[in-house]
Amino acid sequence: MERETVIRDRFKVFKTLMSYGYNTDLKIIKLDTDELVMKTGLNRSEIAIAIGIKKSLKTGKLVTYLNGLEGVNEGKIKK
Repeated sequence: MERETVIRDRFKVFKTLMSYGYNTDLKIIKLDTDELVMKTGLNRSEIAIAIGIKKSLKTGKLVTYLNGLEGVNEGKIKK
């Protein structure tokens, strides 16, 4: 149940970023924290998620992050 909430919250923030015009990898990667605070209506925990999305794009692990699987050894994920 907890993981479902994490996934839901992360996708909500991802959708919010898209609605504010941050709709490409490069735009999100270049997103400045000050700009994020000033231009969006995100609260503190949502800003933390947005920063997590930014970091995961830089490392090429966006899907892993959005699905709440960061920190999980990819070799041990059940298919």
